[in-house]
Amino acid sequence: MQKVRLGLLSGLAAALLAGCSTTGGDVPRFQEVLKDTTDQDGRACVQEKDIRGYGVLDHDVVSIDGRRNYYLATLLPGCHDVGTSPRAAFEERFTEVCGGGMHKMYTSGDHCTIRHLFEFENREAAFEAHEKAVEAYNKARESASE
Repeated sequence: MQKVRLGLLSGLAAALLAGCSTTGGDVPRFQEVLKDTTDQDGRACVQEKDIRGYGVLDHDVVSIDGRRNYYLATLLPGCHDVGTSPRAAFEERFTEVCGGGMHKMYTSGDHCTIRHLFEFENREAAFEAHEKAVEAYNKARESASE
């Protein structure tokens, strides 16, 4: 009886694992698509005193108005209220906020680690890069599901 149960469990486990490998395993993370489409490494820096505002875009990307330039930041998972928080503070070291996982964005209920920070000449260029990354990500998801 135990051998039958063990055999059934092994078969079920194998079927579940096989199902996982065919359901989107080849889809890259959004921040990797953003790195590829911008041809940046995500380690840009902005002077903390230059940050004039922020907003949240699709795929948990934060847009940052940096006075002279515009920035897109990706956050590590686990940041839940960044889209609804009325304000945020950026942790800086040596007066800069940088990508690379060393700095945080504090909201009313979370402290969110900034994984990547991408720099652009203006808001239009940043939003165009984000839109291009969304399109590439959606295509990758569609390809993986076929």
